[in-house]
Amino acid sequence: MKKGLKLLILSDLLILMGFGLISPILSIFVKDSLINGSAFAAGLAVTIFLITKSILEIPFGKIEDKTSKKFFLIFGSYLIAIAPLGYFFMTKTIHLYIIQVIYGIGAAMAFPSFTVLFYRYMDKGHEAFDSGVYGTIVGIGAGITAFVGGALVEKFSFKTLFLATFIICVIGASILFLVDEKHLKKR
Repeated sequence: MKKGLKLLILSDLLILMGFGLISPILSIFVKDSLINGSAFAAGLAVTIFLITKSILEIPFGKIEDKTSKKFFLIFGSYLIAIAPLGYFFMTKTIHLYIIQVIYGIGAAMAFPSFTVLFYRYMDKGHEAFDSGVYGTIVGIGAGITAFVGGALVEKFSFKTLFLATFIICVIGASILFLVDEKHLKKR
């Protein structure tokens, strides 16, 4: 497996593990800790993220085909990493909705470039294996952190969990600076 692919997997592993810490239990925080928080607000927050990401992913993909994929991958990944820091400071559901828009913009920027680079780094004839390695590593990592996130909230607090997630995601985004530039240029 090529170094670039390993770096992409490691970056995504850290970012997804970070969100694995909070995703299963964020709705509890929303319902119990935010002004106007409810199960509906938590569901709406996920909807806002997914619709923002989905609407913007194609336009960003078109732009990324003509410009620097590295910029969009890194900038988008840092926007994703900002979301847990936003969760740390939010007090109202409107804050949550704004954070979810930023999270969605970051994901829409990062995902097209990530996918292109992932495929460019794959070894010919081993694409299914490389995809399987990625899916296994990220799935196990996210699965473990879902359990750990609940345990951390029980022992410490949501605020501690949000800060830990932010740090993990920033490290994951920073790893992307090590990805070789030649694979980021348009073919």
